[in-house]
Amino acid sequence: MGPILIVDDEFGMVETIRDLLQDEGYPTMVAFDGRQALECMAQERPSLVIADYMMPLMNGPELLDAMKKAPELRDIPVVIMSSAPPRFWRHLPCTAFLPKPFRLAPLLEVVQQIIGAPPGR
Repeated sequence: MGPILIVDDEFGMVETIRDLLQDEGYPTMVAFDGRQALECMAQERPSLVIADYMMPLMNGPELLDAMKKAPELRDIPVVIMSSAPPRFWRHLPCTAFLPKPFRLAPLLEVVQQIIGAPPGR
């Protein structure tokens, strides 16, 4: 199982999600915008990407688009997070959506549904 890539421009959000997933036994890596996320994926293929909708340089929808255009990335599941109204994200070709703010338990449930239990659990 590859790491879970967490992509958000809010350091506190990245840290919270990373800590939760690592405490559960999932390997993680982080990026703070879509461009940095693509660079991370070029180094190591993630099992899952959890990305914010609104970020500088390259936002969540642009990241999804770039991933869908790259044969080596198009099948990686993506969870988009946002506080934006549904009209902004309803059409996105993501695997799942989490409205912000969200509780950590539903995030963990979504991760487990998509990629299963962490290694060794």
